Amino acid sequence: MAKVPDKMRSIVATKYCWPTEWEVADMPVPTIKNPKDILIKVHAAGIATGDTQLIRGATRFIIGNLKFPHKIGIEASGVVVAVGSGVTNFRPGDEVVAFAHSHIRPMDLLADCGFASEYTISREPFTLHKPSTCDFKDMCSIANVVTAIQTIEMGLRLLRQNGVTDGLEGKTVFVPGGLSATGAVGIQVLKNVYGVGKLITTVSTAKVPLVEQYLPGLVDQVVDYTKYKKLTDAIPAGSVDFVYNTQWGVDTTFPLLKPETGVVASIASVPTAELMRKMLPPLPFFMYWVCSLAQWYYWFKTRGTNIKHEFHSGNPAVREDLEHAGELFATGKVKPVNRVVELEDLEAVRREAQNVATGKGGIGKLVIKIA
Repeated sequence: MAKVPDKMRSIVATKYCWPTEWEVADMPVPTIKNPKDILIKVHAAGIATGDTQLIRGATRFIIGNLKFPHKIGIEASGVVVAVGSGVTNFRPGDEVVAFAHSHIRPMDLLADCGFASEYTISREPFTLHKPSTCDFKDMCSIANVVTAIQTIEMGLRLLRQNGVTDGLEGKTVFVPGGLSATGAVGIQVLKNVYGVGKLITTVSTAKVPLVEQYLPGLVDQVVDYTKYKKLTDAIPAGSVDFVYNTQWGVDTTFPLLKPETGVVASIASVPTAELMRKMLPPLPFFMYWVCSLAQWYYWFKTRGTNIKHEFHSGNPAVREDLEHAGELFATGKVKPVNRVVELEDLEAVRREAQNVATGKGGIGKLVIKIA
């Protein structure tokens, strides 16, 4: 292996800002400090909505202030260049996919992870061998696959509580934002793993003809959300069995559901106070009040029905789910829906990361090609 340099190129923020002010800068290469640390030469890194929210300062008054310059990114794929003394399953030269260990529960959102860099440090429990059939850039959606698996399984539990014990096979399912990073992955998992019958999604006018291009044969009904004031103007009320919710405004999906058995499994709504306590270190007391108030609001919007809603925060620390996600990529049941830009193309990095931040314009996962 080539000698590891002292400096590397990283995507950084020098202050709280939108992605239009991100920079690519020289930063020190991280070093192994924990016996389970793995030093990785990064080939590709993913940028998620959470990365942009954190750097915008959306949570600063709740979790505290970041230290700047702050390196960006919590997931990447690459090649192992060095391992700590306690690492047993990886060695230099291995091709891997990895996540920041700071994002296990409770998550340390202030950690300077910097996976969108030429080098990064992961921990062995959060590192997976890359399937030989997959390209480095293809694996930067694996966190979304883990989240989809866990959230759908949570939804199946809620369905069973409503007396639906035969799973999702043949059911009608709604996934908003079908060409988003989370929506595109969720649709593939729902169709190819869980065998749903009718899959309905929403996109903007310009993206309607692209759904079949990126998700061939998977979507049964595409709704152009710009043409309807309410979802029920396009999708009959009470006709949907299950919603995999990927966008804020979860309450707009409630009228679609069958009132006696419908379930919303959400990755974009407010968690319960109990889950919030598991996700993050202790927060100001009023945050738990807000979470509880939100649950009352969801109850109020579904009153008179048996519809169930629950939020899930993806947890890549569950090794079984991480390995399952890798198998889905290896077998082709999930294929990447990505847009790729080069690390040193700062204009493209800023533009596409801004699309991630606003939730407008981009298709699939933003991947930064680094090597």
